[in-house]
Amino acid sequence: MVEPINLEISRRLSMWSALLEVSDPDNVLPQVLRQFNFFSGQAGIYRDANKTRKYTDDGTGIAVSLLHTGRHYDDDLSENEIIYHYPETSRIGVTDQNEIQSAKNAAMLGVPIFVITVMGSKRKVQLGKIVSWDDQTKTFLVLFNPQDLFEAVIDRNIDNKPFVAINIKTDAKTVLVKSRPGQPSFKFHVFKRYGPCCAVCDTKVPELLEAAHIIPKKNNGSDDPRNGLVLCGNHHLAFDSGLFMINPDTREIITGGKYPVMALGLIHLNLNHLDNQPHVEALKWRWSEWDN
Repeated sequence: MVEPINLEISRRLSMWSALLEVSDPDNVLPQVLRQFNFFSGQAGIYRDANKTRKYTDDGTGIAVSLLHTGRHYDDDLSENEIIYHYPETSRIGVTDQNEIQSAKNAAMLGVPIFVITVMGSKRKVQLGKIVSWDDQTKTFLVLFNPQDLFEAVIDRNIDNKPFVAINIKTDAKTVLVKSRPGQPSFKFHVFKRYGPCCAVCDTKVPELLEAAHIIPKKNNGSDDPRNGLVLCGNHHLAFDSGLFMINPDTREIITGGKYPVMALGLIHLNLNHLDNQPHVEALKWRWSEWDN
């Protein structure tokens, strides 16, 4: 019989309160975290199966903490969120799969988790929430100290939502908070929408792929993933330099004549191969700005 999840939520709040009473969460000794059962010392995802498997039908339990070793791409981490990569180890059996499923369970059940960052001999602990995952890129998106900490993840179709192309400004301030280029949530959702592959040349090497804004951040372009595309570093630079553009009506890729398609290394001549498309409003804005 699956027990009420509010019992586990209450336990985690008590763990967090107990930690705050004895230590600065930005500077915690590993033995303190083991004492309060935040993790058991191993890398990766800690699920404390003995205590949490009773809350799930699949028996894998619920992730308690994610150990972040500091190895990440430059745009995987910000003050407010982190893209956390699935564990891929040589451990025997289904350990990795069980840990991944336990993290998905935390998201679906609305249970908070703790992100533990290695800082030399000390650890930094942040209260977080797993808000989404993507099996193609093998990543989770985790928010730190989110307002709706205990709301379960619901898979909403973004194409059914109104599209915001430009962050609206008032005299006082920007209504939608402007984030730095490469904000983890934008990257995560763009990769989840289009897949980990350059939209114009089929490059699939993760280290070479970037989330590109169609309406640039310098023009207050939004972080809606429909205002983005996955491009390799070369084609991101070429796109931002106006060396090629996308016709909003046909999705055809136009080079403008300065350099031929082969010189730019373009394999696709349109975006019709993509299962999901960028929003036409974003493409129209960029097209109108293009000086070919």
